[in-house]
Amino acid sequence: MTSTATPAPASLPWYHRHAWRRRLSYGQDAALVILTSVFVWVHLQAVLGGSLKNLPFVAEQLVLVALFLTRRRPRAVTTRPFDWGAAAIGGWLPLAYQIEAAAPTAERIGTTVQAVGVSAAACCILYLGRSFGVVAADRGLKTSGPYRIVRHPIYAAHLVTGLGFLVANASALNALLFSAVVAGQILRIRAEERLLLATADYAAYADRVRWRLVPFVY
Repeated sequence: MTSTATPAPASLPWYHRHAWRRRLSYGQDAALVILTSVFVWVHLQAVLGGSLKNLPFVAEQLVLVALFLTRRRPRAVTTRPFDWGAAAIGGWLPLAYQIEAAAPTAERIGTTVQAVGVSAAACCILYLGRSFGVVAADRGLKTSGPYRIVRHPIYAAHLVTGLGFLVANASALNALLFSAVVAGQILRIRAEERLLLATADYAAYADRVRWRLVPFVY
């Protein structure tokens, strides 16, 4: 006769052992969907009015939400409030970007840069798959494709898209928001690596791939 042993609580993933963290994770999912829906509605009105300059940026946000809702649940996740704040700034603050009037040349350049960013993000997503997340967590290590060039290529792609949005919608407020997003992404990277460097695999990967975000810069 065989029996199935009940796993010890310590052997279960964090989101099964800590109900409040699981609720926080699902609450984050719901908040992201709501915020992004408002963002998409605002920009969709501009598209229906004949302005296509921010369409790549909107498409990227929709893809990110889809990935976020279907992502693999983590083996470990940070509990530091500071890390959650950095993730919110880096991942959610772009939803506060404002639509601004711009010269036709700036719109064309900005739209092209956005398209480059979205294309790069799509390439990264093919390799990242369901390991996508917002807050620092361990969802498995990716080392192939663009992850051979920098350790956080999808964040780099987001910043390229954001830069394109800024060019096509130049204003002091958008410049301030973009600067905050860059700072948030850097803090987000540091939070992720603080968690992941506890594993020997990531430490070896970091030795092989020196640059985090931009080759020869950072």
